[in-house]
Amino acid sequence: MDASKTIDGMCESCMMPFKKDPLGADREHEKYCSYCYSDGHLMYEGDDLKEFKRGMIDAIVARGESKTKAKFYAFMAGFAPRWRQKK
Repeated sequence: MDASKTIDGMCESCMMPFKKDPLGADREHEKYCSYCYSDGHLMYEGDDLKEFKRGMIDAIVARGESKTKAKFYAFMAGFAPRWRQKK
C-alpha cells in the first residue's frame, strides 16, 4: 500500500470520504476515490459540473441508494476542490 493513500480525507472530485471507498487506501490515486479515478485516469474528464452531477446521481442510484440521497451527494460535490477551481 502506498503510504500517501490513507482513509483520511475526502475525494477531491466527489467529496466522498475515503473511509467509505470500497477500495479504501488501496485506491489508485491519493486525491480521488475509486469511483472517480480508475485505470489511470478520471472517470469523468470533462469540466461540466452539471453533467458530472447527473452521472454521479445515476451511478449512486444504480448502486442502490435513494435518489434523494444521491442528489444530496451530488450537491456536495460542487464544493470539491476539483470543481471550485473551475469557477
